[in-house]
Amino acid sequence: MKRIIIFLLLSSILFAQTFVPNVSVEGNNLNAQEERILEQLQATIEQYILSNSFSNERYDLEIPYRITIYVTQVTKSGSKLNIATNAFFSNEYDQRYIDNAWVFEFTEGEVLYREMMYHPLRDIIDYYGYLIMASEMDGIEDLGGNSIFDLANEIYSRGSSSRWSNGWNSRKEDFDKLTGDFRLRRARYLYNQAFWALDDNQGTKAWYLLEDALKYLIDSKNLDSQNKFLNFFVDKHFKDSEYFISVYQDTTLLPLYRKLSPENQNFFDGIVENIIEGFDQ
Repeated sequence: MKRIIIFLLLSSILFAQTFVPNVSVEGNNLNAQEERILEQLQATIEQYILSNSFSNERYDLEIPYRITIYVTQVTKSGSKLNIATNAFFSNEYDQRYIDNAWVFEFTEGEVLYREMMYHPLRDIIDYYGYLIMASEMDGIEDLGGNSIFDLANEIYSRGSSSRWSNGWNSRKEDFDKLTGDFRLRRARYLYNQAFWALDDNQGTKAWYLLEDALKYLIDSKNLDSQNKFLNFFVDKHFKDSEYFISVYQDTTLLPLYRKLSPENQNFFDGIVENIIEGFDQ
C-alpha cells in the first residue's frame, strides 16, 4: 500500500529537516567500555542526521532514515576505536542499501560536522542519505534526484582517493546501476503521480500513469532481471495491485503486475477470485 511522504513546497527556506533517524548499533563480545562507546556512536549519528539537511531544500520533507550497524570488529588505536561493520541503510519502505565494507574511526565524545575533508563515518552517512533522498526526489519530480545524486558522487570521488578507499569500487558499481536505470527512476515518479491523481479523483489520469509506470518497470526488468534495486521496489509494491483493482473494479492492468512479480501468482489469483466473488454477490 502507498506511503504518504509529508512535504510542503516552499518558496524560500533557510533550513529543511529531511530525515527522521532510526539508528541501531549492535555487536557481540564487547567489553563494557566498547558498549558504552557504541551507545555514544548511535547517539552521535542520530544527532548528526537531525542537525543536517539531505535535500536540495525545495521541499520540507520528513522521511525515515534507518541505519542498522552490525559491528564485526573493534580495534583500539590510541584514543580512537577502529570499527569494522556490516550496515544496512533504508527509508523503511522501498529502498535498501547494504554495505559490508564500512570501516571508520570513532572517538568517545566525538561530534560530527560537515566539511570537505573525507571522513569515513560522516561521509558514508551522507552518501547513503543522499542516495535515499535522491530517489525520493525522483518520486516527486521526473528525475528530480539528479542534483542530490551529484552530491553522493562527490563523496565517492573523495572517498575513493582517500586512505579509506576500500569498498568504494563496489559502491560505485551500485551507484551507476541505480542512477543509470532511468526506467526505474521514471517509474517512481509515475507511480506516485498515479496515487496522487486518485487522491484528486482523477481516475482516468491515474490509470494511464500507473500503466506507464508498470511498463517502465517491465522494460527495466527485461534489461536486467537481477537488478536488486528494481526487485526490491517491486517486492514492496506488488501488493498495490489489490488497491488499484479495488478502486477500478477492473483487472486489465493485472497482467503487468504478473510480469513484474511472477513469483506472486497466488496473490494475484486471489485478487481475481475476490473480484469474481464480488460480482456474484
